[in-house]
Amino acid sequence: MTSSATSSYIFKKLLKLKTEVIPILDVGIMNAKGIWEEVRIKHDKVPWQKLIWFPLHIPKFSVIAWLAILDRLPTRERLLRIGLTINGQCILCNAAFETRNHLFADSIMATSLWNGILHLSLLSLPHMSWENKLTWAYSTWKGKSLLTSIMKIARNAFIYKIWEERNRRMFQGKSRTAEDLLDSIKESVGAQHRNRDFNRLDNVNRLLCNNWNIG
Repeated sequence: MTSSATSSYIFKKLLKLKTEVIPILDVGIMNAKGIWEEVRIKHDKVPWQKLIWFPLHIPKFSVIAWLAILDRLPTRERLLRIGLTINGQCILCNAAFETRNHLFADSIMATSLWNGILHLSLLSLPHMSWENKLTWAYSTWKGKSLLTSIMKIARNAFIYKIWEERNRRMFQGKSRTAEDLLDSIKESVGAQHRNRDFNRLDNVNRLLCNNWNIG
């Protein structure tokens, strides 16, 4: 088969894979998963992958959190560098350039919201930069404890809600408080854990359930 002027982009890309796929088929690999594993570009696993993709993750939260880690979100600082805006100020505080690190770690909104999450999770930590917070998270949140599950969901929700609020203010001229965003994060965390099987007799878990409205 050959492509034509009316062929779709996907069809043209599939045809270009012929030279790669034929040798795979010749050795007996016939299912889609096997072919994909052979043709895909493989990279070493990153240490933060389980912060993003885990059993109770919320897809839309995880995607934005993933893009934030890769620094691929179109912040004003990035748009300014490529000439798509003339205003690089953070719309949440107007006190600094809107970089990824400022937006999710150093802005007043981010600091207040993150401290609220830590308080609900019975944690007390000093202020950390974006990089240090990421390292702390993937080094600490391991296993299947209720706290680990809560913090993974809350962290992704935190990034998503900050980005959503940024866009809300920029494109709709509307705003919410850090308390409003925290309530929304609490609802997401609570909804993901309701009717889940974990030790509800543990004193710490009981406090966490009460703080996060986990029934």
